[in-house]
Amino acid sequence: MKVIKEEQVRDGLYQVTYKNGLVLSIGSSEGHYSQKRFGVPLTVEVAVIHPQEGLIQISEYDTVAQLDIARFEHLTEKMERLADTGAEEAVKELLHWADF
Repeated sequence: MKVIKEEQVRDGLYQVTYKNGLVLSIGSSEGHYSQKRFGVPLTVEVAVIHPQEGLIQISEYDTVAQLDIARFEHLTEKMERLADTGAEEAVKELLHWADF
């Protein structure tokens, strides 16, 4: 199993913990970089959290990124593929991921 925990931290904020310890934080509330139309998210704010080091640099300028749903799906697929690697190796693959 690649995902070991899924939880709603608060309204509009979900976190998914992967086998390697990395956490994908997904925000879709008013306080996040998120756009909705008719109550349906068009974009979400994401961050990746290392279990010891905290937020990693997912884009050139920030530790969070606003992704459309297709790019979000691509990120979740990548996180699942990396779940069997160590957290440090996975972070190398995710640094500045949102810039590409």
